[in-house]
Amino acid sequence: MSQELGSELEEAGPHAWLRAVARAGLVSRAVIYTMLGVLASLIVADGHPPSQASGSGALAEIAKQPAGPFLVGLLSAGLLCYGGWRLTQAITGIDPAARDRPSGWRRLGWVAIAAVYAVLFAEALSILLGSGSSGGPTNHPQGAAATVLSWPGGTVLLGLVGAALTSGALALGVWACLHDYGSTLDEARAPAWVGRASRVTGIVGNLARAALLALVASYTFLAAVDDSPSKEKSLDQSLEAVAHSPAGPWWIALAATGLVAFAAYSAFEARYRRI
Repeated sequence: MSQELGSELEEAGPHAWLRAVARAGLVSRAVIYTMLGVLASLIVADGHPPSQASGSGALAEIAKQPAGPFLVGLLSAGLLCYGGWRLTQAITGIDPAARDRPSGWRRLGWVAIAAVYAVLFAEALSILLGSGSSGGPTNHPQGAAATVLSWPGGTVLLGLVGAALTSGALALGVWACLHDYGSTLDEARAPAWVGRASRVTGIVGNLARAALLALVASYTFLAAVDDSPSKEKSLDQSLEAVAHSPAGPWWIALAATGLVAFAAYSAFEARYRRI
């Protein structure tokens, strides 16, 4: 991959640096989703996650490994690269992998993605500085839910958040099945098997992400309907609840498989995506 990034920088044209930044970001995304898949699979083995099954939890788990701070430092740079690339796309509206100029909604989605990865970058920095990732609203959503419910019309606002999450899950699920994954790849460099593999891993991975988003949305709705912030659950708490239900371990195993599949799809994009 380092040779790939180096060749990108040697290419003529004003977008060489942007291509290298995007590929570094996609590599980081692949690593994060691999760790999420591992954390989810450990729920099946142990009945509970060893760390938060979220992006920040994956970073914390990586930090515990040998040379962990160095690896988290590299990943933090990659997360910043990915967020910066998506923000650049949102501002310029340039996406060589798209057949048409992106719509306003798609550009707004890129802004949201950039914001998510900016938060993950901040989490990575907090881990590197030794403050850890616990205590924040990402890992303790009940605190955020309690704050919203204390506002006038808080139950309606929290319900709208749940509706937005549900709409996002449905949109992602439909997109997962209808998207032309091969259109994003550079056909001159990508072997035929990569196109087939990217479609399979893309569909499986994005459907898993849609299902997990819908799972979190369901608990958000429950907290709004019951006016009870304790009903709100983060991703790792939602997975733990599912794991203790009938056939729960099988569902978690499917989720873990989907997360690893999306990591593989991210790796294909990092190597062969047209940027």
